[in-house]
Parts: sequence; C-alpha cells; structure tokens
Amino acid sequence: MKKAALRIIAVIILGFSVSACQYALKGSVADIKEGLQNLNIPFLEKTVKSFEEMAKENPKDHQAPYYAAKTHFAIADCLDIKSDMEFDQTGEGEKHIDAALDLIKTSLGIKEDSVDTHILQFMVLYRKMKHLNFPELMLYADARTAAHDRAIELAPDNLNVQLIVALKFEDGWPRPPSEKSVEEYEKILKKDPKMAEAYYQIGVVWEKYLERTGISKMDEARESYKKALELDPNHHWAQKKLKDLTSSSGF
Repeated sequence: MKKAALRIIAVIILGFSVSACQYALKGSVADIKEGLQNLNIPFLEKTVKSFEEMAKENPKDHQAPYYAAKTHFAIADCLDIKSDMEFDQTGEGEKHIDAALDLIKTSLGIKEDSVDTHILQFMVLYRKMKHLNFPELMLYADARTAAHDRAIELAPDNLNVQLIVALKFEDGWPRPPSEKSVEEYEKILKKDPKMAEAYYQIGVVWEKYLERTGISKMDEARESYKKALELDPNHHWAQKKLKDLTSSSGF
C-alpha cells in the first residue's frame, strides 16, 4: 500500500516537474521574440542561460538546445543589425553563430526529425557562409545542403521550408536570373500574402540587380522593403536596408 502511494506521489511530482518545465520553456520562447524585437542583447543573453539550464535539467528534451541555438542566432542577428557595416565586425556575432551550430547538433542528436531544427540549421549556415570567402565557405556547403534537403523531405509543404528553398535557389551557382529568384518568393506569397520575409528577400534581390546587370532596380527594392515593414513593423533588416537606400539616394 505504501509502495503504491509512493508511486502515485512520484508520478504527481514528475507531472508537476514536466508542467513547470513546459511553462518555463513557453515563457523563455516569448522572451526570444521580445528581445529580438527590442534588439536587447543583454536580455537575450539571459534567455540563453535559461535555456541552457533547462537543457541540463532535462538532457533528453530537444527543445531546450533548439531554443538556445535560436537565441544565439537572434543575438548574432542583433549585432549585425546594430552594426554600421553589413554585418558585425567585432567577432562576437561569429561566436554566437558557432554556439548555435553546436546546440543545433545537440538538438538533432536527440530528435533528428525536427523540421524546425533543420530549418534553423540552414538559416544559421546561410548567415555564416554569407560572410566567408572561398574556399573557407565550402567547409559548410555540404551541411547547409543536407539541412535544406532534410527539411524538404520532412515537410515539403511547410512555407518556411519553401522559403529556404527559395534562398538556396537565389544563392546558387551560377547565379540564376534575378527575375527567376523573385518568382520563387512570389510563389510563397501566393500561399501566404502576409509573409513579410518573402517581400524582404525580393527587396534584397532587386537591390543586387545593379551590380549583376548594370541596371538599377532600387525603386523596386525600396517598395519591397516598405511592403515588408507594412506587414511587420519590427522587421529590423527591412528597416536597415530601407535606411541605407534612403541615405545613398539622398531622399
């Protein structure tokens, strides 16, 4: 009788512990969005520590290392956005990118079939490769392709998967025509007209058009960034790009 009672108590305690962890996880996930929205790096650094503590308490849960990686990526993003250059020059951003990649590896080791983790892995590697030169960037090319392919295999209809497909297409070699890249993002917008990131990426394509063809598409780029901001006023990259275009054009 006593043993049965003890088992019941243990189950109740375990259930309470799991519920408490889930509640803490939910709160910390909201903190990522808040910290990124406000570009609050110290706040995000505290959030990383919370996820790392959760990972230690429950080493079989893939979510804590996943969200810790996502927070490290958010910190790197904040550093890039705050930089006067295209990306952070201090080296701190790269430290957070590398920390994110290590945590993603841990998360996938626990749950390999998590589509969100493969999408995050692609995005982190996409960011890392953007700021590397040949041949160093080739060290990460296979891993990025593997994350891309596995995400497609797991959830081909997921719009975030389709977004990384468009990103990889646009970043291919030889470079595809800009119009074709825009078409890839427009396919996504037909399914979700409110995806600000797709409009932002169209703006990036049009902004690069001048260096690729000698023809300016800056007006198109500007309108795409404005559309992204209409849909998401906290899209800091669209804000930064629009500010840079305005400064360079003088209006």
